[in-house]
Amino acid sequence: MKATDLLKEQHQEVDELFERISLAGTNEIGALRDELVTTLVGHTAIEEEILYPASQEAIGASRLIPASYEEHALVHIMLQKLLSAEPGDETFHARLGVLKELVRHHIQEEERELFPQLQSAMGDERLEELGARLSSRFDEVRAGDVEDLLIQSVAKSMPAIPGRRPRAAKAAPRKAAAKRPPAKRASTQRGEAARGAQPARGAQPARGAQPARGAQKGRRGAATGRKKATEAAPSKTGRATSGRATSGRAAPGRAAPARKTTRPAKTGRTGRKGGRTSSASAR
Repeated sequence: MKATDLLKEQHQEVDELFERISLAGTNEIGALRDELVTTLVGHTAIEEEILYPASQEAIGASRLIPASYEEHALVHIMLQKLLSAEPGDETFHARLGVLKELVRHHIQEEERELFPQLQSAMGDERLEELGARLSSRFDEVRAGDVEDLLIQSVAKSMPAIPGRRPRAAKAAPRKAAAKRPPAKRASTQRGEAARGAQPARGAQPARGAQPARGAQKGRRGAATGRKKATEAAPSKTGRATSGRATSGRAAPGRAAPARKTTRPAKTGRTGRKGGRTSSASAR
């Protein structure tokens, strides 16, 4: 059988599987889905491994070949999503509908554009030989681990973005830097005295350094106490002159001026001749 005829038969089989799944009951959907996955994985494998390389040799560069590889990649992704959905629910039928549209578009391009070009470039004999290779490889894929081949195909079609590191690698340095305390803040904390702490005796405060709030309040209280004690205590001068003051009390906190007292002058005896002068005048 020619390669183009073999592939058309597989296209028809896939289209019938889509219709059967959409009409099947819940108990039948799982088996039909597995059959669809096996057929599509085998079909895309023989095209990528055998048909497309042979087509490039026969017709040369064509936009259909690169586009077909990309369409296969999307089909593989949707097949994997279909396998992860529960048969019969809304998600399953939504994914089945998207997969159906992708496959039908791919089939139309191949049958309308690619196959006529291959028929003209290769001829019947070469297409027969190519068809035998495609059929043999298709049976091998179906007999093997289809799901494992599907996983490998999806991983191959989605390589990592070059030149970009994972987000976890970028976040690690930022996280480590956040743990380190800023150097400026640490030095400020060392130079500041603890609030309420009294400086050691004999220690001189640093120039420009402000005393702690607790220390300022202590000094103000001590000065106020000394002032009150000074006002309340009587002065020495006030004690000495309080008994000799002639009138009034001295103002509190202020000593009254001492008043000079004179002793009465001794008068001489009278009646003597010539009399005597007072001892005060003689002195």
